[in-house]
Amino acid sequence: MGLFDNKTPIEKAVKEICSNNAYQYGTELAAINFTPYVYIFKDEDLLAEVLYKFSRAGVDVSVHLDYVSDMFSSLCIENAPEEKKIFKGMLDLYLKNPEIFLIDKSFFKVVNAFDDKKIVLEYFRYLSKNENILENTSNANLAKITKFIIEARQYFVDDRALLSAVISLVDNFDPVLLKYGDNADVEKIIEAKLMEAKKANGIYNIDQGALAEMDTKLDTILNASRLLETLIQTAEQQSNILREDLKNSKSELTQAKIKELAELQKKANKILKDFNANYLELISQQRESLVSERDSLMAEVNREVEKAKTELLSIADGVGKRITIELGRITNGGNEAVRRLQEFVESNDDIKKLLSEAKSNDDFLTRLAQIEKLTGKIPGVSKDEEVTAGSVVIPKSTEVFVPGIIIPGEERVVDPRVCYFFDKNIPFRDRFAELMALKEKDMKENGSIYHESFDDSAKLLMVGKTPYLIGPSGCGKTYAIEEQMAKLFGLKVVTDSYITFEQSVLGYTNSGNGAYVPSNFYRCYKYGDIYFLDEIDNGIANATIILNKFMGSSKNSFTFPDGVTIQKHPNFRIVTAGNTKGAGRTLAYNTRQKLDEATMQRMIPVEFGYDNRIEQIILKDYPGWYDFAVNFRKAVERVPSDSGEEVNSIGIFTTRDAESVRTYLDDGVFDDRKIMEYEIVQTKDQDYLAKIGKSMQEQRSSGEFKTREGGALLDLFEEVCEEKKAKVRCKKM
Repeated sequence: MGLFDNKTPIEKAVKEICSNNAYQYGTELAAINFTPYVYIFKDEDLLAEVLYKFSRAGVDVSVHLDYVSDMFSSLCIENAPEEKKIFKGMLDLYLKNPEIFLIDKSFFKVVNAFDDKKIVLEYFRYLSKNENILENTSNANLAKITKFIIEARQYFVDDRALLSAVISLVDNFDPVLLKYGDNADVEKIIEAKLMEAKKANGIYNIDQGALAEMDTKLDTILNASRLLETLIQTAEQQSNILREDLKNSKSELTQAKIKELAELQKKANKILKDFNANYLELISQQRESLVSERDSLMAEVNREVEKAKTELLSIADGVGKRITIELGRITNGGNEAVRRLQEFVESNDDIKKLLSEAKSNDDFLTRLAQIEKLTGKIPGVSKDEEVTAGSVVIPKSTEVFVPGIIIPGEERVVDPRVCYFFDKNIPFRDRFAELMALKEKDMKENGSIYHESFDDSAKLLMVGKTPYLIGPSGCGKTYAIEEQMAKLFGLKVVTDSYITFEQSVLGYTNSGNGAYVPSNFYRCYKYGDIYFLDEIDNGIANATIILNKFMGSSKNSFTFPDGVTIQKHPNFRIVTAGNTKGAGRTLAYNTRQKLDEATMQRMIPVEFGYDNRIEQIILKDYPGWYDFAVNFRKAVERVPSDSGEEVNSIGIFTTRDAESVRTYLDDGVFDDRKIMEYEIVQTKDQDYLAKIGKSMQEQRSSGEFKTREGGALLDLFEEVCEEKKAKVRCKKM
């Protein structure tokens, strides 16, 4: 009976691999005695998995199995699942680049240097990604790096700190030195890094010559110190003498001052006593004089009032009688004129014929509506057919009645009432407190989320200013105005994208029929809506200047191209938004235009950036994603572009992205890997992703990741980036 009599996993693996003609080392595999290796691994399934990995990699297992067994023994001390997982990861790296493990037996030296085996895996993963090391695996500099790890271990508080120091050391190497063989300069760099670690722990290398020089300087300092001490003693003696003289002088001066103050106090008391007596006498005299004059003046005033009252009553009585007579005469005359006009219309057949024909004449009906509005009656209608004002039907396609003016094509009626929050007759504090109460109610009842800059924007609108909301795409500017601001103020918000010609603001005359075509801005100006101009920096600056006439202007009317002067509604407001500060294109928004300085001066800039509180609420059920999003944003802000400019929103994690992530996870559309691929990695440059990943690793090392799930998503991010990088390499080949 042999090792494989019981059909063990090892036997199955060997037979399956050997039966695969693609594996050229089948003969060597079949000749191996696996009994000692089964004893080492104590897990035949794991050992079988090792054999499969060697066969898939096309590597002779008989050459490397002893080394791999020693790797297993070094990593899997307790044979725990977590240790086996680390071993599998290390085995994958070994099969790809065995040289980085074998040179100077670096693997076993590193394992002995680090207590945390996960850190060992991270270290070899880092080496596997370093192309300068992989391109020259015989490079003796790898042995020097391993030596640095062993010597520097005692100077670092934990494995993570040591790993960060090693990565920093390798990253600072000149790629040429790292690629091409042994070099004394590399040893100098490593020695300098090791010296930094020693100094951080209070260890300094000082030669005897330096010590002798320091002793000489110390003797000089001691001599100077003795001289200084003598001078101090002399100064103290002089100070004591001066102090005693000052004390005596102070005592003498105090006695003189006390005597002088006593004399002054006597004089002041006498002056005050005389003043009080004179003051009381003067008050008494003035009181008697004022009482006498008051009685005389009151009597005179009463006489004048009674006289004026009598005259006014007489005049009012006469005016009232005359008004009553005139009103009666006017009323009788008006009624008689209406009666005669009614009789004339009803007795004239020609007028009746015209009225019959006018039923199909829209223009006549419009004029008839005006007469009806003024008189309350329609000419030519008998008493039995008489209807109340407002009954004339006018086609919607022509005109409707608006107080004060008839506008073709308009259907809204101007409501002149002022919005409570814009009413200057009410104290601003009261209005703003009411607005905040509505906001709190909306947050409590509907779970609404308001941006931290919302309150300042609302204040500017309430006092009639034009806020310019500046922020990157997806930060919630449009939602704050179109939904939240409109809801709290109870007003309509009309949005325009950007301005390319003046007619989009003022409207224009139709060249076909000569009719005036009103704009969104015109309707807001007239009916009291909020005009929201989004992406103002994406329009044409010369055309945008037309808004200068309306922003910050005290004029309450404007004559539009139709020649009609429109009164500005008291509720009319302008809000603008853009992605830049008005200075022109940026790296992130390269089509934006520079705004005219006069336009910028009429707007109040309000920073409307990403608000982490909003994403925290959106991703409250997925704290790992929120942790990843915050650190991803930090990394993007820290990574400079190739041109030296700061990268603003290139690849930033937006509020819209947070909504998408929650939707994907809530509905089970995608898992974390797919979300990372589509939302974070897909469209970005490899070098840019590498810089972001490096920055986030540094953030994790400094404790900026707050959750374990966030760290796991960072690892997933790097895996997806590596997969993308591998796909690109395959396409190039």
